[in-house]
Amino acid sequence: MLRSAEETHEVRRADWERDIQVQSTSQGMVVRFYGTDWELGFLVTRARAAHLLEHVNLGVAEPVTEARETPRVRVSEGPMWPKMMPSPVWSVILGSLAFLPWLGWAFGAASLVLAIRFLRQARRTRALSHARAMAVVGIAWTLAGLAVSVLSVYCAYRLGVTGYPGSLVRGGWGYSHAAIAVSIIVVLLSLSVHECGHAITAWWCGDDYARSLGRVTLNPLAHIDPFGTIVLPILLVVAGAPVFGYAKPVPVLLGSVQRYRRAHILISLAGPGSNLLLAAAAAMGYLLLGCLLMLWAPQAEVSNFSTRIPQVFIEPMPGGPVLEAVAMVLKSTIMINLFLAVFNLVPIPPLDGSWILEHLFPESIGRLVAAIRPFGFIVFLVAFYADVFHVVFVPALHLLGYFYWLVYWCTGL
Repeated sequence: MLRSAEETHEVRRADWERDIQVQSTSQGMVVRFYGTDWELGFLVTRARAAHLLEHVNLGVAEPVTEARETPRVRVSEGPMWPKMMPSPVWSVILGSLAFLPWLGWAFGAASLVLAIRFLRQARRTRALSHARAMAVVGIAWTLAGLAVSVLSVYCAYRLGVTGYPGSLVRGGWGYSHAAIAVSIIVVLLSLSVHECGHAITAWWCGDDYARSLGRVTLNPLAHIDPFGTIVLPILLVVAGAPVFGYAKPVPVLLGSVQRYRRAHILISLAGPGSNLLLAAAAAMGYLLLGCLLMLWAPQAEVSNFSTRIPQVFIEPMPGGPVLEAVAMVLKSTIMINLFLAVFNLVPIPPLDGSWILEHLFPESIGRLVAAIRPFGFIVFLVAFYADVFHVVFVPALHLLGYFYWLVYWCTGL
């Protein structure tokens, strides 16, 4: 039995994982228990902690008479939540650019150095488990990107393309019913990645409130707002107005976090950053698909591959419809996540950029943004329907055009 001043938990002895973590603080000892599917933490006096570690029985008056196995105790010098370090994060960020021909080799080398150096120096503790996993992901992602980069350079040399037909942003959007259906699915996935990025970064910063609400997940049902994600876009489509929507915001409680402003900036950046990482992963997959088509199916007739039109046609070729569907999903993922990231970085409440602006710059600017925040949705609507966001999306359009130029230069498709 585990009993505090506010609550009591009864746990079967068979369910104990016998994994206890202890941290010394100025107020006493923080003792955290880990079970198979639960986690409990208590702040107790040092005398009570000694009794606890002897009998594994918090706050129980009756003596423990049964002989029991001595629990395995680990004293932690760091925080009780999984801690994320800068090196693994930068490894993943740099590794996401490793698929670029030539230039990606420098990004890949830097990513591998950061990840391997961190793994050699970091201890195998529970607090650093997420950071070590992130470093391993960075290494795997970087190696995959370098393989795509080498393959694309080989295809470019073999093809010998020297020009590019048309402008960098050529082609209309050309949405078909299939492309619209795919876009809806990709939008739900992208929103889940965006909100999950906020939640897990808050957890890494020391606030596990969003995690306790089940927001550290890619399940769209945990992030969908019934009105903002479903009802509002449908109403705007029926009214013939420009469509927008929103997911359920991730709540944060950063009052106990020491570096509050830094934590808020990181949490706000995590959403758009996760969308950019997803767009980079899709771009790597799209470039790989183009290289494989160029090498293994040179006789196939491919259209719309290096344009921003979502639907790609590949014929005549066995499995062509499947490859067309894969190409459509990848193109939609690139475009939607790129625009979603740029959209959320605009410093207008309630977008993520407003929180970055409020906490990154001097407090006078922060107070101004905080004063505008209650009326932020009105400001957002005025900016949205006044086509202010069109100016912001122009650089994203050109970046998308440069990527398709790169695809055409490497594949000729």
